[in-house]
Parts: sequence; structure tokens; C-alpha cells
Amino acid sequence: MRKWVQAVAIRMLLAAAGWLLMPSSPMVKAEDCGELVGTEKVWWDGAELKPGQIGRLTVIAPTELWLSNKAVKMLPRGAVYRVYALRGGYFDVGGGYAIKNDARIRYETPSKEKLTAALCVQRARAHLADVTMNGVAIGDPRVKVEAIYGKAKRKTKNAYGLYWGTYDQGGYKNFLMVSYDRDRVAAIYTNQPIVQTKKGTGIGTAKTVVEARYGRALAAIQKKDGLYSIQNDEYDTYLVNGRYVTFFYDRYDNNRVDGVLVVNRALEDEKPGFYGTPTEELRTAYEYQIFDLANAARRLHRLPALAWDAKAAAAARQHSEDMAIHHYFSHTNLQGLSPFDRLKRHGIVYRVAGENIAYGQYDAIFVHEAWMHSLGHRQNLLYPDFTRLGVGVAFNSFHQPYYSQEFYTP
Repeated sequence: MRKWVQAVAIRMLLAAAGWLLMPSSPMVKAEDCGELVGTEKVWWDGAELKPGQIGRLTVIAPTELWLSNKAVKMLPRGAVYRVYALRGGYFDVGGGYAIKNDARIRYETPSKEKLTAALCVQRARAHLADVTMNGVAIGDPRVKVEAIYGKAKRKTKNAYGLYWGTYDQGGYKNFLMVSYDRDRVAAIYTNQPIVQTKKGTGIGTAKTVVEARYGRALAAIQKKDGLYSIQNDEYDTYLVNGRYVTFFYDRYDNNRVDGVLVVNRALEDEKPGFYGTPTEELRTAYEYQIFDLANAARRLHRLPALAWDAKAAAAARQHSEDMAIHHYFSHTNLQGLSPFDRLKRHGIVYRVAGENIAYGQYDAIFVHEAWMHSLGHRQNLLYPDFTRLGVGVAFNSFHQPYYSQEFYTP
């Protein structure tokens, strides 16, 4: 049996719900607060009690909605509004709007316990890191990460001149990539449901929700050597408190977040261009990072991990090098050899085999996400009958990487 999904080439200048209670997240301790992480919700009669809310009002007879001392709308009986303050005989209902405190409305306040809980959540939220992954945030010391995960399973170079430490809690569970600068977390990535943000977004959040909460994504990044466009409908990048936060979207899951990358701004700004400086160490690093990313994705889809295969890796690297040197992009090489022909030349006997190729994505994370968002490539990554994988990377004269994955089952 042969399987080879020849997917459309990925050509890109750049490749890029909820809430989760994590006991290891930053906590606020107060006399009546207990321990909170800042992402909890307080409910009052079936509605969420928002931070700063002191009560609610119900319109019992038509009344005016006011903005800047001007009535802008008549409110119907039965309308309900959150109240944040009482000023000069008017209730502040948010957004600069107000409703007069008179017999046309009924005002209610939650219990003291509810108000205290909402205040505690608000305090905790103020101390919550912008993004945490299984309790790990930018700026955390290495010892904190190792207290959660133990030592890194793999350490490989990245384009920032640092290293990615690859962590999991057994069989790619809670997979996390961490890069350190002077033993402090400077970059983190995961494709697992272990993400918390101050704005309540994470793995599984819809793109529309992310964009509503974060606003317009960056169109470009200014570096020392120029302005680099980063527009792409498969991901959004934001600058949040000195960190670039990238949300990747899975088009095959209703454009929901399937990966999050956070990088200190200083790291990204200092990196030459988008590709960094290509070296033998870096290309080998990308190969193993892509391998780990593939297995982390398979873990999420309840599929067995693939084994690294040296022969397949040699075939993949040879094809990437051939494409990079001779400036072409195809599953069939210039000698007319298909992926199957090339696997056989490397002494590989298979029952089923497949190949993914790509170029131009500026590191292992972005090419993995791009493959996952392209149907043919995704089918190979998640094909249940594959058991082995080899990855090969090469750089062309413009520092652009070419990537190949060779999948097979003996």
C-alpha cells in the first residue's frame, strides 16, 4: 500500500474558551480571599458578577439611557444592566452610559460574600501574568519550570541564539517549549490545553473572540534592519507588555486557537531578519523540534507517538538540501524521483509512506503550525498507521529554510 498526499506547497514570508484553574499559577492571598488565580468567575443569580460591579438595575417603566448629559435612547421595561457606581443621582452602567435613579428602575445589590469574591478575583487578576502555560510565564526562573516538569527532555538551538528546552509530563502530556535567557524564561510555546491569559483566551478560543479581546493584530515588526510584514490569516501576533504573543488558528476546528507562542520583544527585535543565522546546529535543532511537535500534536488526537528514524531523516535532509541548492520546490526531484523512489534508495522498505515539504516558514514552530493548517499535510501528521518519522532541514542562500518530513511504516 502506498500513501502520499501531495499537498499544495506552503509559501509564506512568515508562517504563524474558556478558562482553566491552574494551582501553580500566581496567587493572591488576602484575609477573606483564600487562594485565587484571577481567572475564576463569580456568579450571581445566573449572571457573571463583573469586576467593579456593585449591583444591577431592572427597568420597570420606560426610561432614558444617558451619555454625556444627553438622553440617547429609551429603554424598555424589563431591560437589565450592571451597575458600577452611583454618581449624582445616576447609575453608571459602563461605557460612559448612565441611568437615572428614580421610581422607573429597581436596584439590587449582591450579598457581601459575592462582592468580596468578585473583589478578590479582581485583585488576583491584576497579579496574573499576561500568559501562563501550566503555570510557567515569561520571567520565571528555570528552577520553577523544573519544579513542575523536571529536567528538559531535549535541548536544541533556536533562531534567537538561545536554546529551546523541551518538556512534558510523560508521553508528550502538557508539552511545553521554553527558552531561557540568563536562567529566566524568555520565550514559551505550547499546543496543549495548558494556556491561561489575563483576557481569558487559550487553546480552543475562537479567532473572533481573540480579536475582540486583543484588537487589531500587528501587521509588521520593526527590526534594526527593516520593517517585516507578519500578516497571515492563520495566526495573529500582538505586542502585550513588551512580549510578542502569537495565537495560531486551526481552520479545521472552526478557527480556534491550537497553539500559543510568547517571545520577549528584545529577543525578537535582536534576531537578524526573521530567520536568524543558519548553522549546522540550527538545522539539526529544527529537525528534532519538528519531530517533537508532531508527536505533541498526535498526543492531542489520541494517536501513538512516532519513532525517530535515521534513514528517513537522511532521505528528508537530502531532499531539503537538493531543493535549497537548486532552487525548486516539489515532491519529485530534478531526476524525476518520487518520495517513494528516494525512500527505497535509502534502504527503506515500507507498507505505507508519506511526505510533507515546506519552505519559507521561519522556524520549526511556524512550519509545524502551517502543516497542521493544510489538509494534506495534516492528514500525514495525524495518519494513525504511520509509526516512524524522519525530518530534514536545509537553508538556501537567502537563509530561508526548506523542510521535509518522511513518514512510513515498515
